Amino acid sequence: MAISDNAIVTQEHPVMRWGAVWAGWLVATGIAALLYAFGLALGLSAFDPHDPAAVARGVSGGAICWMILTWAASTWLGAMFASWFDGRNDTEMGVIRGIAVWGLSLTATTLLLASGMTHLTFAGVAVAPTESLPTLDADTVAQYTARIMWTAFGCALVSLITAAFGGWLGAHHVHRVYHLRTYARHGSR
Repeated sequence: MAISDNAIVTQEHPVMRWGAVWAGWLVATGIAALLYAFGLALGLSAFDPHDPAAVARGVSGGAICWMILTWAASTWLGAMFASWFDGRNDTEMGVIRGIAVWGLSLTATTLLLASGMTHLTFAGVAVAPTESLPTLDADTVAQYTARIMWTAFGCALVSLITAAFGGWLGAHHVHRVYHLRTYARHGSR
């Protein structure tokens, strides 16, 4: 093996391809919408609005689990697709792409929820007659609010982990997606 003294060595600086991140976010959003629609269909089919005790119980444990699983699955698949769309087998950048898909998903969801809550606050939404609904004391409202906030935290944390893993896994197995292409392995000379 002969080594030349005047060989040019280039080092690749990792570059984020934002088109792949946006595409991964769109995949994650589509999967989340599909899973949330399925969960709502199941939940509303089993819900009895004429049972005041069921209405007063608030968000069930099954709904909380479904929300966390939906976030986890959608960001995992979105991050994996983002790495596939990028087409490079750089696992470190795959993790970063996954975290970027997660951040974009979380930011968009937060903005949509804030916009919706603002609209509900200022629009004066009409609700069902109050005589048919049970009254909630301050302790119950605080308990429901805490449950919703812990659910949001759980969704964000679990989806962060699954998005990072999905991005890594997508970049690690990119050769299975692009098996007909030839490419240089990251870090090889």
